[in-house]
Amino acid sequence: MIKVSFFTDEVSNDFEEAVRLGVQAGAEAVEIRGKIWGKSVTSIDDEDIKRMKEVLSKYGAEVACIGSPVGKCRYDSREEYERHLRYFDRMVELAHAFGTRVIRVFSFWKVGDKEEGRPDLERYLDRFAELLGPIAEKARAEGVVLAFETEGSTMIGTCREARMIVEALGGGEHVRVCWDVMNSYRCGEMPYPDGYSQIKGLVAHFHVKPNKNKELNPIGDTNLTYQQLFKLALQDGFEGAATIEHWGSPELMLKGIRQLREAIDEIR
Repeated sequence: MIKVSFFTDEVSNDFEEAVRLGVQAGAEAVEIRGKIWGKSVTSIDDEDIKRMKEVLSKYGAEVACIGSPVGKCRYDSREEYERHLRYFDRMVELAHAFGTRVIRVFSFWKVGDKEEGRPDLERYLDRFAELLGPIAEKARAEGVVLAFETEGSTMIGTCREARMIVEALGGGEHVRVCWDVMNSYRCGEMPYPDGYSQIKGLVAHFHVKPNKNKELNPIGDTNLTYQQLFKLALQDGFEGAATIEHWGSPELMLKGIRQLREAIDEIR
């Protein structure tokens, strides 16, 4: 069954308080990114990891995904690219330390004006495959999963674009998709049937944002629900978590966790 997760840094600046509140609201897992006692996922050291594991054990929670920033960089900046390669090495260490296989990654900042429509990804595929190849190979060797997020400010905004990247990297169990449903919807792609048909069997992780009324359902201005998407994914072999994100305040984040808990319990 799908695990209920949330970004701890959007609930509290204090990692232990965030975990405690999230678990009380119905979460069983977390996604780590920032505000980890003043540090980010790229700067926590081994002592921080030990302390975090103690907190997670205390509240019976686990890390579902490493919310890395890897790939949120310019594809044509060697300096940025090499820094993100180093980030990924550390993300693999964190994945092993916390017992998760899933590492959220991106596929470079969107080329062109941010206000323009979707870029011509096909034009850049060969170059991106070359640049992303080393982390895909390391993921395969280390037994972790690259989960490329659908994020409109990057070159992957839609599920169609996510599938193109996965295929360009040769597919396999180590290259998958982190489906932020609202992100791809805001890029003009209907979650179902359009979006899901592109990534059927490729989803490793979900991100769950609210609609304009700060509710879980319906998704955006559609008549679709997250329960419908979750059922489809489960039927196609999904085993993972869904992470609450960007609900607007700590209180709203906890509301999102409660609603996601109810939705998944309904499926169960």
